[in-house]
Amino acid sequence: MPLRHLFRSLVLALCLCTFFLSPAVTPGYAHAQSLSNPITVTSRTYRVHFPDHIDLGVSATDPVSTIDKATLVIFLSENSPQELHGAPISRVGHTTSASWRENTSGANFVPPGSQVSYYWEFWDSAGNTLTDTQQQFSTTDTRFTWQHLSQGMLQVDWYNRPQDFGEVMLNQASASVKRISSVLGAGLIHPINLWVYEDYKDFHGSLGPNAYEWVGGVAFPALREASIVVASTSDDTLVRDMPHELTHLIFHQLSENRTGIPTWFDEGLAVYNQVYREPDMSLRFKKALAAHALLRLDDISAGFPPNADKAYLAYAESWNLVDYMYSTFGQPKMAQLIKLSGNPQTDFSGDLQQALGLDVMHLENQWLLHLKQPGIIPAAELTPTPQVATPLKQSVTTSDTSFWLLIGLGVLLVLGSICVLVVLVLYSVRRNRTAAAQAAGQTHTGNPASWPQGNQPVVFPYPDPSSYMHNSIYAQPSPPPPPSVENQEYPAMPPWEQAPQE
Repeated sequence: MPLRHLFRSLVLALCLCTFFLSPAVTPGYAHAQSLSNPITVTSRTYRVHFPDHIDLGVSATDPVSTIDKATLVIFLSENSPQELHGAPISRVGHTTSASWRENTSGANFVPPGSQVSYYWEFWDSAGNTLTDTQQQFSTTDTRFTWQHLSQGMLQVDWYNRPQDFGEVMLNQASASVKRISSVLGAGLIHPINLWVYEDYKDFHGSLGPNAYEWVGGVAFPALREASIVVASTSDDTLVRDMPHELTHLIFHQLSENRTGIPTWFDEGLAVYNQVYREPDMSLRFKKALAAHALLRLDDISAGFPPNADKAYLAYAESWNLVDYMYSTFGQPKMAQLIKLSGNPQTDFSGDLQQALGLDVMHLENQWLLHLKQPGIIPAAELTPTPQVATPLKQSVTTSDTSFWLLIGLGVLLVLGSICVLVVLVLYSVRRNRTAAAQAAGQTHTGNPASWPQGNQPVVFPYPDPSSYMHNSIYAQPSPPPPPSVENQEYPAMPPWEQAPQE
């Protein structure tokens, strides 16, 4: 009996060993491949040649078999589709390398600050495969050698200027972020980068091929990056373009980069938070008011016109409307609206209704009437204002003798007024005839071209809008060139914005 039990135990142990060890001796078993893959990546490289291309390289070894194939999977931005490329290897062997040049020029443009992700795949002659771990890097404008300074969640980048220039940029940007945050009701949630270019030629070289020529500043909220041009520490762009682009970055973080927010509100907030706005913008707005030619909000909700003059008007109009909203409803309600704009469950009109008590159409109508422009909602469709009922007056009869005395005095006053009016008319007619007779005896002298001409158009003294938008605004049409900060009178800020300077 003991021998029989011993025999059974040996058979059972042999079966168990066979079961557990069989995968290890089966050549094609996938689990064994994953635990003992002979392919190993030994190095990875990337190099950005902005804006033309990105070079990527990799080296790998396989002591068991020869590597005969490699591919690259790349994502050029966080939300872009993957691209699969067959990368040529240097040679088939136990040690090899592969490379790929990713074209980023023209229609394939990748803006600075983009997060590029990629990974390599390899195959060997024995059928083994390796999917490398995913790598990531940020693109930069490699045409320049950048210097960097940071404070809190703000980083400023510049080139070709000394350290003290960067310190001025950082202090100015930090003060702008603090002031803008108080206006919007909240501040930065994620770190941001502000790139400062030396001139417009350098700056426009950082933009895509379809950028408007009048763009002078740009923000990429999804990348948490913005670029401006600053020629010197006294440049108007420090009080115009810098706060404009920073407003875009802060607002989009507060609204969680939600789509569907009207361009007029986004851009209106940015212009509203500028410390300096050139007088030409107000003149362009007044011209449109005089001609009853304001753009409808529906036409500037999904973007601004490509035409520079209309885009300039769109910025001016958006600023005026946002200013009206702040002055009419107050900063606390506007802060609530901005907070609600991050809710994906409602649209912007619903956010307006909840925060301010009216939708987009009624806001536009109310603003137009405030500007003494024709409304867009017929009066019959507006909610009537409740009227206080006035009780009917009861007729009273009186026999007071003063009644006839009052009637007589009234008649005398009317007759006296008529007499005075007749005398004034006669005097005016005589005076006009005398002036006409004197003018008839005179003749014009000098160059006829200098005489006054009728029906000449009024020329408003504002420059080509492209000269403004060269330094102010953001990426989707983004605009305007500046004068000097010195001796400029900045418009007064609302009392609640005038925080003490630290």
